[in-house]
Amino acid sequence: MKRIFLLSLLLIIGASDVVAQRKAKWERRIERSKEQDKWEMDRIWRRRSDYLNLAYVSQSVETNIDELANLKSEWGAALSWGKTFYLHRKPIGRVLKFGLDWTWLDLNGACFEQDLYSIFDGDYHETLYQLDAGMQLGPSITLNPVHHLKISTYFRVTPTFSTVYAVDNELFMKNYATYFNAGVSVAWRVLSLGVEYRAGKTSYDDLGELSELMPGIAIDLNTTSWRMYFGLRF
Repeated sequence: MKRIFLLSLLLIIGASDVVAQRKAKWERRIERSKEQDKWEMDRIWRRRSDYLNLAYVSQSVETNIDELANLKSEWGAALSWGKTFYLHRKPIGRVLKFGLDWTWLDLNGACFEQDLYSIFDGDYHETLYQLDAGMQLGPSITLNPVHHLKISTYFRVTPTFSTVYAVDNELFMKNYATYFNAGVSVAWRVLSLGVEYRAGKTSYDDLGELSELMPGIAIDLNTTSWRMYFGLRF
């Protein structure tokens, strides 16, 4: 009877030890899984919040002078550099985050070619450059449906210093402008592709020598742009 009791006791102790070892092993596995998941989330979100985009720009301008003065760009380019600041640490449902985008450098340039007529010079060709330097700020939504794929959409306000230079007339105009940018981008790890719509209005009242000849005259430009960009996220 004693032997049976001792044997049963040893079996119970052995079984308890096996259960304890398996439980400890399972807890270690869960802990490693949590650490790996945290490390992976850190790679996906915090380490990919900075962006540098290089864009091809298709730009149009409408003026308050004459419909014949409306222009469409021959070519254009843009450079933007900034960072997304996420408003919460953990993604909602593990896939969604709200953020605030701050693009501290936004450069946009476009070239326009136009054939005009002057009562003094007859037909002549005019080349204009519109160059803008600004800063973007606005909300964004980022979705991470699978692995390192991220899809973002955003809306930003862009205070800008805008200039226009007419080469043939040597006319330089400048003023403050407020643009609005809205876009969507798709990123995989470091690389991203996106498209962005940009619109705003500028009134140029400093027309150089023309201001003396035509006091009180201002040229208003309504500018719209489509920017297709390739970007890096780091």
